[in-house]
Amino acid sequence: MPLFGYICTNCETEQELLVRQGENPVCEHCGADALEKQLSHIAPIQGVKAPEPVGCGNSQCCQLQGGGCSPN
Repeated sequence: MPLFGYICTNCETEQELLVRQGENPVCEHCGADALEKQLSHIAPIQGVKAPEPVGCGNSQCCQLQGGGCSPN
């Protein structure tokens, strides 16, 4: 059963609900069925560091490429 975050459009209560496939969630606070699903936050994996972008040494090129241009 997936856990989803919702905001009730009726009473504006934020809540996380376990929802089975085919079920329509209902607000635990006011009972309304007008819930809006929220995007979930992705938890970072602890102990893993994101790779540093590789640049070419040309600051103008790196800015245009978002800091990730590769050496020539």
